Amino acid sequence: PLPEDLKEGSGRPKILVVDDEASIRDVVAEHLTNRPNAYEVLTAADGFEAGRLVATFRPDLVLLDLRMPGLDGIQVLEQIKTRHPQTEVIVATAFAEMALAVRALQLDASDFITKPIDDSALFIALDRARDRFRSREKLREYTGFLAAGWAGASQALQGAYAYQKNLIESSLDGILGCDKEGRIIVFNRS
Repeated sequence: PLPEDLKEGSGRPKILVVDDEASIRDVVAEHLTNRPNAYEVLTAADGFEAGRLVATFRPDLVLLDLRMPGLDGIQVLEQIKTRHPQTEVIVATAFAEMALAVRALQLDASDFITKPIDDSALFIALDRARDRFRSREKLREYTGFLAAGWAGASQALQGAYAYQKNLIESSLDGILGCDKEGRIIVFNRS
């Protein structure tokens, strides 16, 4: 199944295919658009065009060739991850360029596939990107939940502390509170 949940808002998931070889771009784009639950696909012939399209098209996923003239894939990956860290990027490279693929993974690429691009490898990488996207979304939701819970608990503790302090201070009797070691930790003026 294609990663339907990569989409933002309504519509199909958006993929940007970036490769300087027109034949590869066209075949991959056609393959992604002619399947059930097809992607909305745009293509870019170089890194400069990719940068412009990422800013305007806002793809959920970028399939990025690492070897391109001008702005190479590593530079494009760095730009994408700096400006749009939520965008998943799958890099495509020749088998002999494993050092480049490792560098791309260090820069937070979701996955890499070798060229020539095999359908099964492509869709496995897309599934991994979908899973990574889901995990990040769940983590972001959970972090928000924890932050909201922490804020509520903090307010409750502050309220309890203020009430306790007010109660101790307003007592006519002298109150002295110590910890287990006998150090004074709370007292009132009386």
